[in-house]
Amino acid sequence: MEYQRIGAYDVAFDKDNHRYYVGERHVPNITQIIDDIHPQKRPRVDPEILRKAAESGNALKRMIMNYEKHDVKTPHKEMQSYISLKRQHQFDAVKLDTIVLLFQDGIAVGAGCFDMVVSSPYIDGKGIAIIKRSRHLDEARLRMQLNLYRRAFEETYKERIHYLKCLHIRGGYQDYIDVPVDRNLADELVETYIQRHPPDYTAYI
Repeated sequence: MEYQRIGAYDVAFDKDNHRYYVGERHVPNITQIIDDIHPQKRPRVDPEILRKAAESGNALKRMIMNYEKHDVKTPHKEMQSYISLKRQHQFDAVKLDTIVLLFQDGIAVGAGCFDMVVSSPYIDGKGIAIIKRSRHLDEARLRMQLNLYRRAFEETYKERIHYLKCLHIRGGYQDYIDVPVDRNLADELVETYIQRHPPDYTAYI
């Protein structure tokens, strides 16, 4: 279990089970909120293939985080793809593995952790970027995910996020994808989730 003090909140993150606790209360993660509202239609795939795909994605993220945190450059073609994207688009990772809280009416109703906050001399302000290694991107879900992260980051840290990006890296393929900012979409997702799962407001009295 990892523990952080974020503003006025004690937050615990069970990394193995991807569960968040604000104080002693479990709150859903942002992916769970999206899944509840828009369940994924998953094709039947061998569980072993899914396990290996998840391992490859996690390995890529570890390589990137080691590079950004400790300047360790792993000799791997996908690591080279990341460095190439950084050079091409001139972005810097200014915050890594950032935990955020999602609020409604002043109550934490969700949490999440995304890969990085980025900045670039060629784009005004700061952005959120997440790393994807999947063969095909679900653009609708990507838009929901990043816009919920944006809302949560701004609520948690009182800093504005101006743009959203996806680092899509797989094998020799690489792209730095712009994802539209859509505040209304994030608000609608939170409101829909709260209607389905109303918080116990009496617990906060």
